[in-house]
Amino acid sequence: MTAYRLFLWGSRIAPYLPERLTFLVCDLVGLLFYLLVPAKRRIVLCNLSHVLADKPLKERKKVARKIFQNNIRNYYDLFRAHKIPKGKLDRMITLNGLDKVIEKAAEMGKKGIIIYAAHIGSFSLSGQVCTYNKVEMFLLVEPIKPPELFKLVRKLREVDPGCHTVAVEGPEIRQIFRALNQPGQLVCSAIDRDVIGNGVEQDFFGAKAKLPLGTADLAVRTGTPVVPVHVYRKGSHYTIDFFPELMFAPDKTADRTAEVERTASRMLREIEKLIRRTPDQWVVLQPVWDDCL
Repeated sequence: MTAYRLFLWGSRIAPYLPERLTFLVCDLVGLLFYLLVPAKRRIVLCNLSHVLADKPLKERKKVARKIFQNNIRNYYDLFRAHKIPKGKLDRMITLNGLDKVIEKAAEMGKKGIIIYAAHIGSFSLSGQVCTYNKVEMFLLVEPIKPPELFKLVRKLREVDPGCHTVAVEGPEIRQIFRALNQPGQLVCSAIDRDVIGNGVEQDFFGAKAKLPLGTADLAVRTGTPVVPVHVYRKGSHYTIDFFPELMFAPDKTADRTAEVERTASRMLREIEKLIRRTPDQWVVLQPVWDDCL
């Protein structure tokens, strides 16, 4: 079965499955994935050796198993999100700090906001709360292949009319510049993985890793404020935390190269803290550092 057909049937069946039972099945599938795919297991454990360098191997293995399980749970969320009634969605998700972030941006004389994140938690559900909170979110995503699979995933994520997915490559990126000139527009980007292969070496958990500079460069070029967001789950409940106290706008009049590097470094320090808070939900199954290749 192709990935497209798997996703298509998943999106048709998952919304009607009992949640608690399906989570148990997801955890079982994730455990089997961890046990039966040693190449991926080695990569995740290597990544964790950087993130949790002070923890024993036994604990890192426990976290790695949870990463595989949460990864499968995230696919379940993707497949079912488009059918979750709004009332249930409100009960499932707690949103903290968004209103204060928008207020602070207005006080700074800014319109759009760049929110940056790690690959933590379930963004498939977070995008469904946009219209209700009177914001629009433009989620920068990896242009997965084949194209029909990308189109299907985009359709599943864009059920809320306020949520838009934008491929990080190609002409679609122009939407981002338009969005940043409108109040209440959020551009969301994960900065903890080099998804298109143009990353630049940066310090990440005390070691060099090739990571994208695009988000920091966009912020500097436009003078847009940036703020971290943390999306995480606890059981079947989801929390989305914005941190207005950590919001800042880069100096677009400064030397661009130096300001991009300074902004990227400042952002990565916050991302490190968020990953350490919920390492078992950092669902990166690709090598982040060269020694994990």
